[in-house]
Amino acid sequence: MLEQRTRELAEAREQQTATSEILRVISNSPDDVQPVFDTIASSAAKLCEAYDIIVFRVEGDNLRLVAHYGPMATGDVPIVHGTLGGRTVLEQRVIQVENLQTAVDDFPEGSAIARRRGHRTTLSVPLVREGVAIGNIQARRTVVRPYTDSQVNLLKTFADQAVIAIENARLIREIEDKSDELAQASQHKSQFLANMSHELRTPLNAILGYTELISDEIYGPVPESIREVLGRVEHNGRHLLDLINSVLDISKIESGRLTLNLAEFSLRDLIHETVVAVEPLATEKGLTVTVEVPTDLPSGHADAPRIRQVLLNLLGNAIKFTETGKVTLQARVHDDDFDVRVTDTGPGIAPADRQRIFDEFQQIDNSSTREKGGTGLGLAISRRIMHLHGGEMGVESVLGEGSVFWLRLPVTVDRQRELT
Repeated sequence: MLEQRTRELAEAREQQTATSEILRVISNSPDDVQPVFDTIASSAAKLCEAYDIIVFRVEGDNLRLVAHYGPMATGDVPIVHGTLGGRTVLEQRVIQVENLQTAVDDFPEGSAIARRRGHRTTLSVPLVREGVAIGNIQARRTVVRPYTDSQVNLLKTFADQAVIAIENARLIREIEDKSDELAQASQHKSQFLANMSHELRTPLNAILGYTELISDEIYGPVPESIREVLGRVEHNGRHLLDLINSVLDISKIESGRLTLNLAEFSLRDLIHETVVAVEPLATEKGLTVTVEVPTDLPSGHADAPRIRQVLLNLLGNAIKFTETGKVTLQARVHDDDFDVRVTDTGPGIAPADRQRIFDEFQQIDNSSTREKGGTGLGLAISRRIMHLHGGEMGVESVLGEGSVFWLRLPVTVDRQRELT
């Protein structure tokens, strides 16, 4: 039983790694689907233990080969019920044939091809976009050995990712072809990112949930070696979830679908909660976090969870990029605004980078910063949140001496502003 669980966990880890790699390829080549197809084919061949993998796209009345991994390449296939790929597309369903060579009655054309080329157990999964089949993926073996439920589900996930890549490339081509409709194209991009982020969060939350259940020994004792692996799976899963949530936030903001929930709040309490949350990271690095907030700081009116998000980003960045010294958070009221400043003794930011770091997916381009990780979205989201509140955000810095990130927030935010 233990060996079986170990194998299942190892298989789940490999599958998660493969799906994450495909998402990375999608991100790195948003306008080119070929690298995505090639990665899917090679990953599916390994994880599904297939002799070869083929990826087809619908083109007229045929399926056109667009990617292949393995020795048994094939040409175009007619979209008819007599071929496995054709029936998969016509019926838009997953089909597994235990021995395609003997399935003469169901697949006369496919069976003849199988006998010539040695195909036996074959799994075919459709690519479906908005109710229309646009292709399929086939996994083929030269022996009679049915694919497991886990392998079937994995190939379905790969098919969904292929559709995401196709849709992504289509949207990007649409943006390029309609430069005179840039605003509308940007809306499409934001909507796509929002939809993709939502769809990705659902299975990822399930993965994290099952990981926690296994760690809590709901399914039985967990050896220490497996527990360490589970810890890594959960850590990386939560990092990916943070990235997805950031993409969802930025897409909501850009598409005008982020609504502030304005209510009375205590900035002093919010600062205390934020500092408590980041103190373990500071303690681990031997840094001191100092808070300077007057006791008579008045209550404010804003979206407290979003302000906490901004403070967490600023404090988290300050601690992450500071190796020695301290981080200081100061807050006061100036005129009718809260004036908040987060000061660090980190490496500082060059003048050329001070504006760029507030743009999407931008980070300071040097090795010491890159190794810290991050998505390049936190500051972009934070500045937009401040603008929605009618506030401002900026940075002052001297290379080698540290940085001061500041924000100005109206004490009373009476309505949500529009982004300009």
